[in-house]
Amino acid sequence: MADYIPAPDADFHAWQLNFVSYANANLGALGLVAGDLTPITTAQSTWGIAYPAHVSAQQNAQGATQTKKDARSAYVAALRPLVKRLQASAAVDAAERANLGITVPDTEPTPTGPPTTAPLGKIDCGQRLLHTVHFMDETTPTSKSKPAGGRSS
Repeated sequence: MADYIPAPDADFHAWQLNFVSYANANLGALGLVAGDLTPITTAQSTWGIAYPAHVSAQQNAQGATQTKKDARSAYVAALRPLVKRLQASAAVDAAERANLGITVPDTEPTPTGPPTTAPLGKIDCGQRLLHTVHFMDETTPTSKSKPAGGRSS
């Protein structure tokens, strides 16, 4: 059975405004007295302060998040050309790159060992005169990623 009180705050806010307004206007017809609504109107007053404050805080947080994202994008855009220049410079050695926290080129590439799992193949014949071969790792047959050390030709 569905609850009559809406779950989303905005829907609840509209519902509670209508509920209290209607109940106050129709006390006698509902078999109520003003004292019956006192705890309701007290709680409504607290809600009436808390809900708009929450909405405002959410809007402020969203604005601050966007400002932060924009500032980071601009900062990264400023950093990349300098790092690119440092990477190309013969005056910057591997130790300096490591201290800067930027990529240190691997001068002696580490060979990858033989695979520890076998590849699986699947042929897709879904279209006339077209066969698509899909390869996957036997340990993760539902993943589209290549296994470690795998490469495309």
